[in-house]
Amino acid sequence: MLGFDEMSIFWHRITYYRHRSELWALGLAMQVPLLAMLPIGFVLGFWWVIAPLPIVVPIILLLESLGHFGTIVLAFLGIPAFVVLLLAAPWFFGWYGIAASLMFGRFTTAKAKEKALAESIHAYRTKAV
Repeated sequence: MLGFDEMSIFWHRITYYRHRSELWALGLAMQVPLLAMLPIGFVLGFWWVIAPLPIVVPIILLLESLGHFGTIVLAFLGIPAFVVLLLAAPWFFGWYGIAASLMFGRFTTAKAKEKALAESIHAYRTKAV
């Protein structure tokens, strides 16, 4: 079982790779602003659909094999999942706002996000070394 320190390190590493992928998508979107939704949508889809699959699928399969008890537990797990979706909505729609602004030729929010991501990546690298 992982302790708090190991989980913190693991979470920071995931955040680092998420920020790197977001920076890559933002750079690509800024090169071709009319297609900005594609790379940003791809990265958002990866982090919300593909990345959680190794955790979510075994939990669902395990709980479904427990019959009615598993169904009840799965229903209760839906409540925190909904809360997570509500908390992540500003992140998700913020990215689509950036993509839409790029499509209309406005680069201000994209440049600010690019600077914030680069600083976050740099901070992780200096802390990790």
